[in-house]
Amino acid sequence: MKISYAPLVILCLGLGACASQVPVATTYPVSFQRKMQAAEHWDILTAHVANRLQDSLVGSGPQQGRPVALYVEQPRYNSEFGIAFHNLLITHLLERGFLVSENPGGGYAVSYDVQVVTHKDRGFIRPTPGLFTALTGSVLVLDATAQSNPATAAMMGAVGLDVATGFIVDQPNSEIIVTTSVMSGDRYVTRLRDIYYVSDNNVGQYIAKGPPPVTTRIMEVVGCTSGPQCY
Repeated sequence: MKISYAPLVILCLGLGACASQVPVATTYPVSFQRKMQAAEHWDILTAHVANRLQDSLVGSGPQQGRPVALYVEQPRYNSEFGIAFHNLLITHLLERGFLVSENPGGGYAVSYDVQVVTHKDRGFIRPTPGLFTALTGSVLVLDATAQSNPATAAMMGAVGLDVATGFIVDQPNSEIIVTTSVMSGDRYVTRLRDIYYVSDNNVGQYIAKGPPPVTTRIMEVVGCTSGPQCY
């Protein structure tokens, strides 16, 4: 007796077509983002901002070849990073020939905003192998018999070298978005953005601290009309 599976196949296809499908989650191609880990990195950031401002404000147009006057607004947020960014940016702008004034009307107004972003439930993040891990991985792939303990030890040693040399760092959950704006009145002249990872333990360096507590005391004065205590 010959059994026909055609009806069963049609039934399965029909059930599959009726089932509701949701989009499958995917991710972006591998990219790289720097992580702030030292005050020197803040200095590198401000130098990068000053270079781009120079390209934007001096590199072309009628201002080319002439010094540009700027006024760098005081930091809106008294965070450690905000104060350092303000001071370092003024230094780098002066080094590039800008005229920096303390007078609000002394030139284009330069302001910046720092936003802290903290992620949760980011799922599994596969680290990209660094130089030593990649080289060792290539050797292991070429050697079909390299499944022994010495090979595993070599791979672990390569990962250790990547960590030690900075090719692999921990994946923090915190980032900062630094937006720098140059204004002429109510018009944007140029606008820059920079995004960096920051260590979760150092997020407090980028968060604005509240105003200082009021330490003055209000004392009520009660008047008197007679008696020695009134004199």
